[in-house]
Amino acid sequence: MSKNSEGSLGYQMMKALQGIFQPGTSRYKAKRYHRDAELITGISTMRCMSADVHQFARYIRFYWPHVKHLPEIHTEMALAYIRVLEQQERSGGRIGRVCASIRKLDIACCKAGIFTADAPPLLPYKDQGGPGSFHSETRPVAYTYEQAQTMIAYITSSDPVVARLLTLMRVTGLRVRETSYLKANDIDLEQCALSLNEEDNSNRTKGGRPRPVIFEPEQKVFLEQLKHLGEENPTGHIFRDRRGLPDRARVCVRKACSDLNILSLGTHGFRKTFAELDYQRNIQACASDQQALLITAKQLGHNRVEVTWQSYISPNQRKRSGRKRSG
Repeated sequence: MSKNSEGSLGYQMMKALQGIFQPGTSRYKAKRYHRDAELITGISTMRCMSADVHQFARYIRFYWPHVKHLPEIHTEMALAYIRVLEQQERSGGRIGRVCASIRKLDIACCKAGIFTADAPPLLPYKDQGGPGSFHSETRPVAYTYEQAQTMIAYITSSDPVVARLLTLMRVTGLRVRETSYLKANDIDLEQCALSLNEEDNSNRTKGGRPRPVIFEPEQKVFLEQLKHLGEENPTGHIFRDRRGLPDRARVCVRKACSDLNILSLGTHGFRKTFAELDYQRNIQACASDQQALLITAKQLGHNRVEVTWQSYISPNQRKRSGRKRSG
């Protein structure tokens, strides 16, 4: 690429997004100061959005080959692209993410002065004549306790580090990246609790939100072993190879499910196993259905009860508790 060339349309879009990319910034704090809409704070989010706008640029190049520069793209192009994705029956979650990427591109271009202040939105919202909401299909299906234990035992022989990671997910409900970045000083053995993101986003929680997580006293020996591993690590992290660990775990889980003839729910299935067990513990402690759902939601890092019953606790599990389903 010559110095005078702006590059391809996809490259121009990616460069525009880089203008609002602030890695390491807490999304939780950005939301508190109402800056979450104008920033991209996660590296993985930046990668996904860059890929999305590159695909959008390829679509424009095919149907509008004369368009070479960012200021030339307009609303009809974005609306047509979303219609194509719908016709291709892409998942609601995928289309929703593409919509978010295009709207973030719009913000970046306005901030950089590429689009004028009075320009119409690149992708209007529903009340402006644009597409409605798109969501991924929720699946409140978990590995059974027996399946989770069988898979962990199977993986232990080939990758004991991944087996420890999955066990930690099962007993705490942490996300795979949160588990990978857990530190020794996050574990309070006396209180049987984990403290995530007390001062920064070192735990890689979703949105950078801080949260406490309570684990069962019978897991104290296991957590003590992990805490000792972290104390031996100069960085304090339990897992030394944490950066590539989530992807490694996903590969191990897919293989284990295939070999053991278990429906694959990915690493997230271990988090769902924790959620079902936690819900049942709450019910046994005389919590109402709604109270049990809320407690489990807080453990998982969610604020809404609806998220728990839509994505984590199946109706069958709730029926066994002897409580009526509400909501």
